[in-house]
Amino acid sequence: MFAEPTFAETYTPRAGNVFDSIDREAKRIGWNQIYRYGRVRGIRKTDDGRYCIAYSRAPGNYAFLVSRYLHLATGYPAIQFLPDLQAYREKYQDFKSVVNAYEAHDHVYEQLEQQGGTVLIRGRGIVASRIVQRIYEARKRNRNIAVLHLMRSPKPQGNKFQNTQRLVKNHYEFQPFNWPKACWGGELRAMLEKATPDERKRLLADWGGTTTADRQDWQQITAQGLSEGWYQITFGEVLDVERDAQNRTITRIREQSFGEMKLLADFIIDATGLDAKVDSNPLIADLVKHYNLPVNHLGRLTVTNNFELVEMRSDRGQMYAAGAITLGGPYAAVDSFLGLQYAALVAVDGLAATRAPGVHRLNTISSFRQWLKWVLNQSP
Repeated sequence: MFAEPTFAETYTPRAGNVFDSIDREAKRIGWNQIYRYGRVRGIRKTDDGRYCIAYSRAPGNYAFLVSRYLHLATGYPAIQFLPDLQAYREKYQDFKSVVNAYEAHDHVYEQLEQQGGTVLIRGRGIVASRIVQRIYEARKRNRNIAVLHLMRSPKPQGNKFQNTQRLVKNHYEFQPFNWPKACWGGELRAMLEKATPDERKRLLADWGGTTTADRQDWQQITAQGLSEGWYQITFGEVLDVERDAQNRTITRIREQSFGEMKLLADFIIDATGLDAKVDSNPLIADLVKHYNLPVNHLGRLTVTNNFELVEMRSDRGQMYAAGAITLGGPYAAVDSFLGLQYAALVAVDGLAATRAPGVHRLNTISSFRQWLKWVLNQSP
């Protein structure tokens, strides 16, 4: 880890290790006794400075919770589906040929391995890179598999910020994480906290954008695919998507040099990401409408530097938010494990500052004691 990223690739834990660690920690803190299953229907302030949360556990089974403090961490409300692909699915009711990368779509790779075929990929971030890797693995079983990677425009050079610039190879823009490392706890975090809303918009545009992980194996797969011809990159604006007599997808695009073109593929995979705008989540959309909550330039919730929704203050009651629904505010890496931890930490600091019952600031002795309990797998 100390050699990252100059002398070693960024460490990425295996999914199994991550889930095992989560299960261990959930058992240690007694998570099964903490959480309650249900779908939140609405949140309202009460006259005595608290919040009433209405939720349903099953059809016709409704309940309420009342709390003085509330932490909103709903995650991504929906997958992002490109409009032309959504129109295709609605028109042809074909949910097998056109899929989203976040949907279960193992049937795509199974058919490719058995029969071969062509896949059209939309999007060029880290999800698209993983799909290319998965197809590369499928080609080991069937060499008759081709990839058409459709991008809106070429990417000749990476984003610049001060004296730094991101690396670009084959129109992929690379950086080890989805944000520069200093966004988590370094000078860029402090810079974003102090910035005005307009400055934040500019900084996030410079630091962010569509990037993929700087992994040598992914770069080698792309270079090999281009040299062998089974992987092709095409640029253009999509006009529409239709289906031919053989039930293959036809993507009609406008390309700058050649005019209109048609791309034929057996499958189309939408790897353009997820949707976290407030209007995509009925619960958050209701809060925004009912209490006239402000949203930022990315259509997410506006929060303070300690992630509080100040417009939701209810006498002594306080509401905080965390995760992707707050992107565009004081912290860039909100959609990460460490980002969620940071949001929780500063929210608890906010509660301590207002002398919330049972909340005390950390000190060396208590922190070391809790760390030992974590190491020894003892309950807090």
